[in-house]
Amino acid sequence: MQFKTTNREELLEAGSDARFRQLVYDLFTLSTHMQNLRDHVAGLIGVTGPQYSIIMTIAEMQGDIGVSVKHIAEHLHVSGAFVTAETGKLVKLGYLEKRRNPEDRRGVRLTLSAQGQQQIDHVLPDLCRINDTFFGDLGQDEFGKLSEIATSMVGPAEKAVRNTSGDE
Repeated sequence: MQFKTTNREELLEAGSDARFRQLVYDLFTLSTHMQNLRDHVAGLIGVTGPQYSIIMTIAEMQGDIGVSVKHIAEHLHVSGAFVTAETGKLVKLGYLEKRRNPEDRRGVRLTLSAQGQQQIDHVLPDLCRINDTFFGDLGQDEFGKLSEIATSMVGPAEKAVRNTSGDE
């Protein structure tokens, strides 16, 4: 059966979308594996996959003063309401500390607690092993290109999702 799943000439080879479709299947597989691995590492510290992503984002971005819900949401491409709900649970678990934002009295700054830092330290050996294996076949140039391509595709992917939900 001959059909096309894209009309963009740049994504076709000799008029066929077979390579494009294989790329989509491979991306689905990669996405599933990445989510499974994230869930595995999250489970090591007793949190969900999305909560783990939030913890790691805070660890990465907190600096000396903490990080706002807005910045976490932007970094992870999720809603502020989602980050607020999940960080509330993580505060109750003792993994995060919440302080009033001195620059905006309505907002908060989030940091890892000592317990949260201990949990990250606990999973780092597994995380390094997983990442070194998962990305082990990439050279520096390939990694740079993949990173740029993935970043450039986030916006169009979000637009495609909005188009399917009738929000555009």
